[in-house]
Amino acid sequence: MLEKRGYERLVLDGDAHIATKGRKPLAFRAFLDNISYGGFAFFSLENLKPGRIVEFRLITHALDEALVGRGKIRRITRPPQYNTPLYTIGVEFTQVNKDLVMHIINRLQAKMVSEMQARRQKAPELDYIAY
Repeated sequence: MLEKRGYERLVLDGDAHIATKGRKPLAFRAFLDNISYGGFAFFSLENLKPGRIVEFRLITHALDEALVGRGKIRRITRPPQYNTPLYTIGVEFTQVNKDLVMHIINRLQAKMVSEMQARRQKAPELDYIAY
């Protein structure tokens, strides 16, 4: 399948505080799924409509401060394997400090490289069966 996204997504643990405005304002807490240079995704029990503008505050171990900004809901999926009204919601950044986004991505990539190096340095365990 052809990848439509312009940027690689990296797994990101943390909290997302989401708020909407308009006729039916909404504010709730959700759980981060991933991030890229162009946006982020989160898990939520709330079902938001594509195109809706949200304000967000992302709190993660990858950044010493909250990442605050605005975005537009681009996609909503509901995994069929779960028997719960859980949605994965993708947000495209429209107003955010891109330097902070890049800082998060750099830290996540550095962590991935460090973990790969640690796995390579670990001595392989050999299963020896005497005949």
